[in-house]
Amino acid sequence: MIYFCAQKNRRTLVLARPPLNGIDYLEIADATDQGVLLVTFLRPAAPLALTPQNIVIQGGESVTNIVVLAAGVDPQAPNTLRVTVDRAGDFSTYTLALIANATTDEPPPGVDPGLAQVAFSFKAGCPATGDCAPVTCCPTPAVDEPDINYLAKDYPGFVQVMLDRMAVLAPTWKERHAADFGVALVESLAYVADHLSYRQDAVATEAYLGTCRSRISLRRHARLVDYRVDEGENARVWAHVRANGEGVALPQGTLLLPRVAGVPQVLAPTSAAARTLLAETGVVFATLTAATLSASVNDLRFYTWGDAGCCLGAGATAATLVGHLTALHVGDVLLFEEVLGPRTGAPEDADRTRRCVVRLTRVHHTDRFGHALTDPVSVPTPNAQITGIEWDAADALPFALCISSTTDAAHGARPVGNVSVAHGNMVPADHGRWIDGFQALGTVPDAPPAPVVLAGGCCVATAPVVARPPDFFPALSASPVTFTRPYDPASPASALTRPADPDALPPQPQITVRDDHNNVWSPEGDLLGLDPLQRGFVLETERDATAYLRFGDGEHSTAPSPGDVFRASYRVGNGSVGNIGRDTLGHVLTTNTRVVSVRNPLPARGGRDPETMEQVRQRAPWAFRTQLRAVTEDDYGVAALRDAAIRAARGTLRWTGSWRTAFVALDPAPGAPPPDELTQETLQRLELLRMAGVDTGAEPAFIVGLRVALSICVKPRYARGQVLQALQGIFTAGPTCDGRPGLLDPENFSFGQTVYLSPFIAAAQAVEGVASVQATAFQRVDDPARDAVGRGFISMQRLEIARIDNDPSRPDRGIFELTLDGGL
Repeated sequence: MIYFCAQKNRRTLVLARPPLNGIDYLEIADATDQGVLLVTFLRPAAPLALTPQNIVIQGGESVTNIVVLAAGVDPQAPNTLRVTVDRAGDFSTYTLALIANATTDEPPPGVDPGLAQVAFSFKAGCPATGDCAPVTCCPTPAVDEPDINYLAKDYPGFVQVMLDRMAVLAPTWKERHAADFGVALVESLAYVADHLSYRQDAVATEAYLGTCRSRISLRRHARLVDYRVDEGENARVWAHVRANGEGVALPQGTLLLPRVAGVPQVLAPTSAAARTLLAETGVVFATLTAATLSASVNDLRFYTWGDAGCCLGAGATAATLVGHLTALHVGDVLLFEEVLGPRTGAPEDADRTRRCVVRLTRVHHTDRFGHALTDPVSVPTPNAQITGIEWDAADALPFALCISSTTDAAHGARPVGNVSVAHGNMVPADHGRWIDGFQALGTVPDAPPAPVVLAGGCCVATAPVVARPPDFFPALSASPVTFTRPYDPASPASALTRPADPDALPPQPQITVRDDHNNVWSPEGDLLGLDPLQRGFVLETERDATAYLRFGDGEHSTAPSPGDVFRASYRVGNGSVGNIGRDTLGHVLTTNTRVVSVRNPLPARGGRDPETMEQVRQRAPWAFRTQLRAVTEDDYGVAALRDAAIRAARGTLRWTGSWRTAFVALDPAPGAPPPDELTQETLQRLELLRMAGVDTGAEPAFIVGLRVALSICVKPRYARGQVLQALQGIFTAGPTCDGRPGLLDPENFSFGQTVYLSPFIAAAQAVEGVASVQATAFQRVDDPARDAVGRGFISMQRLEIARIDNDPSRPDRGIFELTLDGGL
């Protein structure tokens, strides 16, 4: 029987018992011939007097029955026996054994039985690619597996499994009282097992987008498909701060709080009242920029040049103010506000919705000689000083603003001036409050020692395991963290609370992290693009709004070193909770005694809650499925429509003589860039999507003007003028009084859309005072010979768009006529 042992002591024992001898090792004399074997003994081999009959060679796969031809002691090496065989063996393992004679397998006299044979290979001298020594190890002992219920996954199940096992191992132990040490030990182990079982289930649950319960896991899954989870955005508002004096400084970050009755409007930041309000209120706003306030622009009056019953019409971008207002500058923001009821003259009857803000693009308070601008015919004060202002077209008045009026008869039919006024000292503010100072995040723990497996028994020692740096995943103590976009002081005033461009950069978290070496770590969307020398982290928000910071691993961003201490300064306040109503703010925290009061005339806007987990599950799998190539005609039209400056687009494939060209007909949206610029931008975008061998081109849509004429019969006792005014309010190419698009608005017409006559007749018939409606004309302007009144519809070609702008300057864009009879 052959044993495989890690420690071989037989040779030492034989050498200690002379004259006992045995085989030490065997070599092949010549790697080419392989016909001579050199058998080395522990002692000189001559006393053994071995002959070929005492040597047997066994084994082999293709070459067997090898015969020993001669055997003799090597004169130069007395311990070596030179054995000559008739032929070389194959690549398998052979055994050379020493026997006393052919009738027995016992060794010759003087040869140790344990060292009477040796395994060898005839090819040992051949070139080898690696170590030919056999690898031996202790065989794994057969273990009697216990009968375990592997379906146990909770605490009661684990307790029962352990008690069943104890009944087999210790049948005499039958104690089940809770105070027993054995029962307590079983319950403790079951508790740990239940916790591990939960962790196993949690890992399996968090591994999939559809089942994960952690918002952080969901965010990481979504990022794998290039979907960025929306963390929401804080709200913004325009605050009117009244000042007492000129050049009053208001620092950036000044806190504004909701109004609380009985509390002064201006509070010192360190006062007890301020601390109480900050502790109790859930909404805090802070100014976005530093501002210089002036009492001269607290309240501004419109100058109407001596006229009465005036208003600024919807869409106005210019006005005149009373006074030589040198405190006004280009870029300042003004609030227009109705402060008196036009029909009653009472402040409580003012329409609170008639408020808007504008950013000045021009302030004109001197003439060409540098003298103050005046009105030479002003009454009662001659040469009254005035200031002309203009504002951004994006801030054009969304409604008519009443400046002066006459009250109704019930209120004396008296003239009322300054129905609406303007206010300066408008300061932008957004929702969120900085946590004072730097809060400690924690210290990076030391890495645990690397486990080392020591060699023991007959098994080989394993390589040491390199310990991974410990994870540093600190949580912020306050939430929710503020996410905001950069504020552009040059943007239109209305853009402050307007929804941001979807293609713009997402809102960024307001947080700064420093370590104890004063190194700044910046928030990033992800760490994949950072190198090992860049210090960054990712802020991840859990479902309860708790924010965690994930740092790099040394390959993507710098990894924190054990012992480093981190501190964070961050801002809290986010989401739709910041969309407060108008006139909610009423307190400002400042030490400047020349600040009088604060209010928000307009509601806060722009606050968005973070995406819910269900929304992410629904959107993430589809977000990346945007088609990034254009093949069909419709593909080119859909690709062009991804630009918000294009209202409608239609693609057409045409053969131009040498290749196909995809032409895109464009219908620009209001406020779109010039046609040449829009065409160039569209072609640049389509260039990345077109098929090989297809050229691209852009062209304006074919606008087809229509002529529609209606004859209206007015009911008795109805004034034709009032009915006509009501009809014109419906049949308009702009917005109606309720803000909805008029029936002739270009938004109602698109490529290839058939235009029916019945909606026009139905809309006119629905007006109060209309008895009947008859269409007298319904035709294309470019084809007046054909009238479609009888047919009731006009079909458009694929690239044609119908229009009825009713613009006297552009009759080719459509004409709408109304003829009224009857009534008063």
